[in-house]
Amino acid sequence: MRTLIQFKTFVEEINKENGRLYKQSVLRKYKDDPVIHRYLKIAFDPYTVYGISTKKLNKSVGGNDITGVDSIFELFNYLTRYNTGTDRVISLCQDFITNVEASDPDAARLLEKLICKDLVIGCDAKTINKEIPGLIPTFNVQLAQKFFEKPEKVIGKHFAITTKIDGGRIIALKENGVVTFYTRAGQKYEGLVDLEKEMQDLIPDNTCLDGEITILDNKGIPSKEAYKKAMKITRSDGEKHGLKMLVFDAMTAEEFKKQDCKFDYVTRRADAELMLTAAQFKYFELLPILYAGDDTARILELLDEAIANQEEGVMINICDAKYEFGRTWNLMKVKKMNTLDLEIVGYEEGSGRLAGTLGAIHVRYKNGNIVKVGSGFTDELRALIWLEPSDFLGKIVEIQYFEETTNADDGISLRFPVFKDFRPDKLTPDF
Repeated sequence: MRTLIQFKTFVEEINKENGRLYKQSVLRKYKDDPVIHRYLKIAFDPYTVYGISTKKLNKSVGGNDITGVDSIFELFNYLTRYNTGTDRVISLCQDFITNVEASDPDAARLLEKLICKDLVIGCDAKTINKEIPGLIPTFNVQLAQKFFEKPEKVIGKHFAITTKIDGGRIIALKENGVVTFYTRAGQKYEGLVDLEKEMQDLIPDNTCLDGEITILDNKGIPSKEAYKKAMKITRSDGEKHGLKMLVFDAMTAEEFKKQDCKFDYVTRRADAELMLTAAQFKYFELLPILYAGDDTARILELLDEAIANQEEGVMINICDAKYEFGRTWNLMKVKKMNTLDLEIVGYEEGSGRLAGTLGAIHVRYKNGNIVKVGSGFTDELRALIWLEPSDFLGKIVEIQYFEETTNADDGISLRFPVFKDFRPDKLTPDF
């Protein structure tokens, strides 16, 4: 209990202000504090999962019959070993929360967030590791740059074009016979029983597959509709069916966990193709290459075809480039409209017809600039956000826009920003 109170003080302090430099200064203040370090690892280590969602934690279960778990740290050691989310484990967690709540309700709410891996302090593992080196294992995936910002990046290069899938990024790891699925932010996907069994049965050990999760039968369905259906399934509790993984890259599990892969795209692609054609798969599918060569005219031709097919766009993969764990010009996305994933930091009330409900959300963009987004919301969603604003503060949303602009105060803004959807698969902004 005493150590949890210490961590609560830290969380309250780091959440007082939103600025990056302020948060770094708070982390620096605690850089030699082993208690804070241990709780940060409990909260943000992407490879440590506890198998308990908020809904599970709130369910009614029987009494706790687990013995020998007497401290907060012993609780998390137990959850790490037995991350099953069974009623026995939930009951154990509820007993701890009840005991903490008796003396400090705020600390009890913090313990709930730690158990559900749902703590937000406004900074990611990269920021934490900058001030406390090596504390949090990194979990990064290869991210694309925008082709239209520097189209010359593909000139004279051999590249492969694939369809841009509007899905949720998913990393599938099979290591020592254990299959685990993660979002691009390192959160564990629970309940993907069909994918798990097929990977267990048909994919070699020590394998990492990178791709997008989408609905099993997505033929003829617009990409946005397929995305919404897939996200609805992935957000549900329990076993999740009707999903498949579209694979576009591969490496060894060891390479992914070390965040170091030296093989080029052609080699990685060949490995993925070999794995996924060695048997009959239902829930894993290799994303087809639409074109391979150096003819840049094919990029816009295939983009037009994608738009005509109600797809989001296309991706350009530089063939001789290694997998980079971060944003890179070796992978480019080509879309008619640009999108960003930004954090909600505020709201404002509407006027006229929208008086008494949400008029616009405020999202943070480059250099702390605040952008107002008032389009793209249904009336129902406006009412829901306005009724419970704290539930949405800090959430990541996808914003579509035409171009970046400079306002009268020399600040940076976005032209025609439109709300597209919430991104529960992402924990940090992406711009």
